Amino acid sequence: MAFTPEDFRSAGVLPTGPVSAWPQKRHDKMMAEARVDQQKVDRVQHATEVKPGMREMAGGLVNAGRQALLNGKVVSQVREERMETCRQCPSFIEASKRCAECGCFMEAKTWIAGNPDMLCPLKKWKV
Repeated sequence: MAFTPEDFRSAGVLPTGPVSAWPQKRHDKMMAEARVDQQKVDRVQHATEVKPGMREMAGGLVNAGRQALLNGKVVSQVREERMETCRQCPSFIEASKRCAECGCFMEAKTWIAGNPDMLCPLKKWKV
């Protein structure tokens, strides 16, 4: 059965404003939580420079390369989850899209399959 606007008339007028079975109190609570979460994301102070030297970065490149050769690459959904985790991390350098902890270019490293704890120096990747 398809409804028409006429089915929703009450006392001859269509309702105005938000019309929902969703309780207003619940809606207000969820919106407040969403604002707090967004403020947390907005307040993250990102790093501006890479911490490790050339020797440490070379070692990290070798380890990441080994993981890539042994395990290949992840599906794009896993890559996007990893990249989003990096974007929210304080060690992420936004300008160059690098990690301040290992010096890696995260747009490339997030594609590597293998042990996530060996790939992320802060062990923040779940998959």
